[in-house]
Amino acid sequence: MESTSHRKGRLNQALDELSLDVPTALLVVVSSSLVAVLDVVPTVQALVGLPVLLFLPGYALLLALFPAGSSGNPGEGPSFGRFEWQPDLGLTERFALAFGMSVALLPVVGLALLWAGVGLNAAPVLLALSAIIVGGLAVGEVRRRRLPEGERFHVPIRRWYADVVRSFDQSSRVDSLLNVALAFAVLLAVASLSYALVAPGTGESYSSLSLLTRDADGEFVAADYPEELTVGEQTELFVSVENAEGEATSYTLVAELQRVERVNGETTVVERQVLGSRTETVGDGETWQARHIFAPELTGEDLRLTYFLYEGDAPAEPSTDTAYRSAYVWLTVTEEPTEDTAASDDAA
Repeated sequence: MESTSHRKGRLNQALDELSLDVPTALLVVVSSSLVAVLDVVPTVQALVGLPVLLFLPGYALLLALFPAGSSGNPGEGPSFGRFEWQPDLGLTERFALAFGMSVALLPVVGLALLWAGVGLNAAPVLLALSAIIVGGLAVGEVRRRRLPEGERFHVPIRRWYADVVRSFDQSSRVDSLLNVALAFAVLLAVASLSYALVAPGTGESYSSLSLLTRDADGEFVAADYPEELTVGEQTELFVSVENAEGEATSYTLVAELQRVERVNGETTVVERQVLGSRTETVGDGETWQARHIFAPELTGEDLRLTYFLYEGDAPAEPSTDTAYRSAYVWLTVTEEPTEDTAASDDAA
């Protein structure tokens, strides 16, 4: 019957013969393409997509340029007798250069896509980086296979695996628990960093409210607002609400015609006419445009037609202090001429 140590030795030898960097990188590229198409949580998108942006392009190019391993890496022989220059790249140096080269490649890829007229959408950027990764890995693997086995660059899976197994074979369980805690801390740190990079910041969340009219060509413009109306005259305005909160948001829109007084620099509402309210749930990145038809009943000069926007429900008496957003225009509303007044004007 095969002993445990003999089985471990065979497993270590099998792992040592594998070059897992190429299939692992290709798996990440395929996974990033899938999560880009599917609607998954941002943390998963970051965990899969960040290597494609910040590590794998540089790693693939380094493998294509320098397929030989470092003379200081365990299990990798020196490149004596070879006349071509090969830098002594250890794992740390290679990983650091891979990150730097990937960051340097991003603006180059962006400029190339802009020059080609493709644009900087997620799909073409991901496709371009994937092409660089696949091409670099293919060339690097071919060049690596042409080298003697002792001179090839490889990730020391055998040594890492042996270190992990040896740590759990220790008589003290404290070392094993510390190793598990360290691995969990590393995974938690990577997940937290990835979420922080892709989660929308609170400073970037906002909603915008604007009042629009329609010009002679039927286009919506932020101009030509009504200035003088008569009592009961129906008028229309268009209200536009843009949601950039990072999530679907329920809004309440309230319209009022207000008579205000200014005392000591403060504006006080002394009379108000509610012109209507409406609640709508707007998806993130979407714009809600509502047509509002109203007929004023208050009369006077400098009446304030105000629109209040609230997240959620609106209070009984909305104000610019409590509203999330507000917009207004000034109106003058006059009484309709009576029949006697119109007859006297005609006689004159």
